[in-house]
Amino acid sequence: MFINCIKGKACYTTVGFVGIAFVIIFLVVPTIWRYSPSIQKSMIFLNHDFMPDVQNYSYPEVYGMEGTRNFYIITKDYITLGVWHILPSNLIVKYGKNESNYESLLSHGEPIIIYMHGNSGTRANDLRLELYRKLQNINCHVIAVDYRSYADSTDVELDETGLVSDVMETFKWIYKRAKGVPIFGWGHSLGTGIGAHAFSLLEKENIHPSGLILEAPFNKISDAIREYSTTKVLRYFPWFDFFIIDPVIENGIVFDTEQNLKNSKVPVLILHARDDIIIPYQLSENLYNYITTTRDSALTELVLYDAKYEFGHQLICRDKEIEKKIKKFIQNCLKLRID
Repeated sequence: MFINCIKGKACYTTVGFVGIAFVIIFLVVPTIWRYSPSIQKSMIFLNHDFMPDVQNYSYPEVYGMEGTRNFYIITKDYITLGVWHILPSNLIVKYGKNESNYESLLSHGEPIIIYMHGNSGTRANDLRLELYRKLQNINCHVIAVDYRSYADSTDVELDETGLVSDVMETFKWIYKRAKGVPIFGWGHSLGTGIGAHAFSLLEKENIHPSGLILEAPFNKISDAIREYSTTKVLRYFPWFDFFIIDPVIENGIVFDTEQNLKNSKVPVLILHARDDIIIPYQLSENLYNYITTTRDSALTELVLYDAKYEFGHQLICRDKEIEKKIKKFIQNCLKLRID
């Protein structure tokens, strides 16, 4: 083999390509990542990726959503947020056609769930629509919000502070109109980090959400990056944190759900599939173990789905028992309010 390599140039060419690839993958790419905050944000937030085929948010019926109103919330920093309000099934027949009633119906008595989607896409993506309908079927209001720079919301530079502020402003908008009706949050993926941070800050303002559902969460963004499939090959290098993790933290993208929930009183339900290859379920276990040891008697539940169901990162909404699980969680949370 050595002689054959000497006679031909193929081996030298191969070695050259391998060497170049090594330099690019293990040196050039990490260096670009470290010194390019805009690239970090675009890769983490993916706010212009995986858009629905039809982008007509003003008409939810185009997406097959019955009893749904499109409207906009203006934040204190003058950001416009695109929002859908999906009525509970029990109110559709009487009130569904008259959108002028929707706002006042938030105080009708049915639980309200703020849906906080993950990175990429919009409030109109197909799997999100599936979940809205299931929550609608158990007679919940659903408020599906697109953060700044997503969908038809104001396009500005993204950071954790802005995203968290959008959820807080949405919650406060609902809170003023709900008149004591319980308000829950449902976050998926990146939305779990946004929701946990927002809800913890609301508690500090003496505004108390009734519960928080975390679907496919991470315990902190640094661990999510470390466990991501494309970074696993790099994480064994001694410079991994310096080039990959540290600049993200320095760029203000922290999403430390452990710290945000460690003193929180909000009841938490964690849902995660064991075959999730985007965010490994072990990060949910880490989160659960951490907050159950740091929180005083706050309701905390963990549901792990066996890999045989093939729910992965996005299909927990297709759990045949999901409606029953959510109703039970809501009932447990409401019982805590009474007690």
